[in-house]
Amino acid sequence: MPQPEHCPRPLPRGYIRAFLLSALIVPLGACQTVPPPAARATSAERIERSLNVLGSAQSTEAETQRALARYQRNLRRVLPAAAAGEAEPGIEWAATNAPDWREPQDLASIRLVKYQPETASGLQRSGLGVPAVGHIVPGGANAPIGGFHVPMTALALPGNQQGQPELALANPLRVESIDLGERAYPVAMDLSAPFDATRSMGPSPFDGLRYLLRADRFAGQSRLSFLQPFEPDKRPLVLVHGLMTTPRMWDGLVRELMADAVIRDHYQIWFFFYPTAQPVPLSALQLREALDAASRAHALDQPIVLVGYSMGGVLSRAQVTGLDPSDAERVLPGVSQLPSHSPVARALIFEPRSDVSRVVFMFTPHRGSHLATFSLAVWFSRLIRLPNWIRMELSAAMDSLAGPAGYGRFPTSIQGLSPESPFLQALDQAALSVPAHSVIGNRGRRGELSRSSDGVVPYFSAHLPAAESERVVPTDHGGISHPDAVDELKRILRLELEPPPEPPGAPGKG
Repeated sequence: MPQPEHCPRPLPRGYIRAFLLSALIVPLGACQTVPPPAARATSAERIERSLNVLGSAQSTEAETQRALARYQRNLRRVLPAAAAGEAEPGIEWAATNAPDWREPQDLASIRLVKYQPETASGLQRSGLGVPAVGHIVPGGANAPIGGFHVPMTALALPGNQQGQPELALANPLRVESIDLGERAYPVAMDLSAPFDATRSMGPSPFDGLRYLLRADRFAGQSRLSFLQPFEPDKRPLVLVHGLMTTPRMWDGLVRELMADAVIRDHYQIWFFFYPTAQPVPLSALQLREALDAASRAHALDQPIVLVGYSMGGVLSRAQVTGLDPSDAERVLPGVSQLPSHSPVARALIFEPRSDVSRVVFMFTPHRGSHLATFSLAVWFSRLIRLPNWIRMELSAAMDSLAGPAGYGRFPTSIQGLSPESPFLQALDQAALSVPAHSVIGNRGRRGELSRSSDGVVPYFSAHLPAAESERVVPTDHGGISHPDAVDELKRILRLELEPPPEPPGAPGKG
């Protein structure tokens, strides 16, 4: 193609000096040839150059830092179009089949995380790539409503023989570093953004009151939701919330747990969400059935750890103890004569689970709370509206299922937390089938520990003589995210990962 030519225009009168100066540079009547501007490098070419510098052992520290900045900047430029299926020429998605990588075609959307400085929380890691959130819809069994929001890190890696880079989506929980030629780099990670987007922990805690009073409006039955897609090599850590709350109450604690690399590498977090107004034995039955269904759906072969808060601890205790027909008769005379498929019979006659290996009780009223017997609590319980299917299953004779007779209405969870509850008394007399641990709150009143309280649950109700450990935390009933409570739970979860001690008399190793 001929080069563009530019001839000097005649200078206007009065600019003789400028005219003469131009004549010295470009003779009159001549034209000047201007070379074309150099073709601007594409983002893919800039990424390729950055990868060459980053992968070379001869690159200086300053060169490496500049190349890393250019790499990150150009990667952010190409990702939006690539996520929309419109990758620019010279760059394409890599074919990855390993479980440590995400396939873009399996994601409903990819949202880049805005840059933010790394904090000391343990939820972030500086490194190569751009953190992002992938949306998986519908997600399969036990997915949250609206699907999973999973952490990812978008990377541009050395590609084909032509040197063109390829894009890939790494799971930063499994891919911690990446090799680029002669050097290795940590993979960037940001776990806080998926927490902000996910609905696996259910609605806000304020909705807990609404679901308490209007349990008949609870969307669907009780359900078990996973924080992340099922991982067969990790142990389920099942969190069971308490009265008048939702799984959202675990948010702060979950972030603390996921910031611990050992815990997030060995545990997957599950949430049990249920309407807290219904009778306690029925909620315990629904937890049992939800765990059974998840175990079948995912062919679970890892042991389960249960963590129950407040009334959720009572539900958890019902998973690791058993009530035989004679025990159930003391709770509800005649229950053993009901058909075996009756929800009432199954709620009161059960065996301990064999797939639970450990249980942690946090601020749990094993022997009830006298607050449940106060006139205000009794009046409040009268405002609760249970679903019709529960009302149909229960009869007037079922008052003793959850608490003392005389309320004149169907039993609710508030009545079931009374110290006079036959169900609580039966559980308290049953043996635990697995190691148990207690985390108990103490508001700090002076005096004997046995007379202390977290403001809702007194120490004598939360204390469990059969527990392997007990940690008293200087906080009130809502202090599950207190640093001492978090540290104790982390300690217990690490203890669970230790190999079991050899039985006495076992032959020693070689």
